[in-house]
Amino acid sequence: MRQAFYLLLTLLTLQSFAQSRKYPYYNGHKWGLVNDSNQVVVQPKYDSEFWIFREKIAIVQQGGLYGSIGVDGTTIIPCRYDSISIIKGFTVVARLKGKYRLVDVSTGKELSEVGFDKWKESKHDKPAILPVNIDAKWYFMNMVTGQLVNKQGYDEIGFVSTGYYEGVVQQGGKYGVMNLTTGALIAPIQYDHLVYKSQGAFDAIEGDKILSYTADGKSRPGNATTLMQTESVSSAAMSFDAPKPDDSYVGYMSLYVYKGKEKDWKVTYEKRVYANSSVTPTREFQLIGYTNVEMFYYDETKQPKALLKVVQNGKTGLITPEGNVILPCIYDGIRDEGGFYVPQIDGKEGLIKPDSKVLSEPVLKRVYSANYDAEAYFIEMPDGKKGYMDMHNGKIYIPGVSR
Repeated sequence: MRQAFYLLLTLLTLQSFAQSRKYPYYNGHKWGLVNDSNQVVVQPKYDSEFWIFREKIAIVQQGGLYGSIGVDGTTIIPCRYDSISIIKGFTVVARLKGKYRLVDVSTGKELSEVGFDKWKESKHDKPAILPVNIDAKWYFMNMVTGQLVNKQGYDEIGFVSTGYYEGVVQQGGKYGVMNLTTGALIAPIQYDHLVYKSQGAFDAIEGDKILSYTADGKSRPGNATTLMQTESVSSAAMSFDAPKPDDSYVGYMSLYVYKGKEKDWKVTYEKRVYANSSVTPTREFQLIGYTNVEMFYYDETKQPKALLKVVQNGKTGLITPEGNVILPCIYDGIRDEGGFYVPQIDGKEGLIKPDSKVLSEPVLKRVYSANYDAEAYFIEMPDGKKGYMDMHNGKIYIPGVSR
């Protein structure tokens, strides 16, 4: 349940901050909401972090159950659902007493005509279609009306991988194709295999017979010689493991560090086809005086394109391969979070941007992550309060905390 909720938070974050500068914060006991003037919008009373979604609603949790509130904190849906997962817009799949249903969290209205036991990823649009399972049978559900497209359930269903509004259905080991707008079968459920061609057309194979169907359901005898050039749509309902890459393959330029005698180090730029390939370095640098040197990052798109994490006199810093000091060796440790650096001193953490701008000295309890839509970092204060720090000026959006 927790994983589903944090997936929901990720989806909500992408839209909430782009339009509204409101930030969740944790007072050490409960979660509330503050605006960019550090004024409390929603008093802390919820059990989990939440976001204002499209400047209108937020999904909230109390006592392990989920509901929704308005931007001013008014209750839209009391916290009564076991889980909520955003599907499209304000439409969610909510679980209540073992059954799922479609719900509009901006109004509280339940959209689906029946509850369902399982659901799969939605495909298509105008309207969106959600595959749902009811009593061990699969149906296509129209997400706008909440009605089932097919009144008869099937053993398995999937989607034709085109823009055409077609679904694959399977019953008793046989395949057919359904028009997802009308619910009518384009091809009856009697074929051993289906092969998609283009523009909604497909070949249907039954024993030695091949029929070529167009999107409107018309058919004619097919040609077996074309089957090798087409895509199987009956596999849409199945899942396959992707091939595993050869871990020894490298095939790109990178940075390599070699230890010499005592405190001598050699750092090289090398392009290797395989990890154990013999190469001639394109550039080579000598470093002296460090007890440890390791690659911090290598990225051709950054400036500088490479950094080394070095240790001197028991303290950690950052330098370029050329030896230029980016951060002096004064820290207990430094970690790379992709878009920012986190130095540590005496168990406290700081925050430094890749351009070396210090947003916070190591006085924070924890720096968690960056939200680039919000243009803010998620942090925790020494007293256990959590909230966000502005990426540009370091302002902390937690009531009572001034920077």
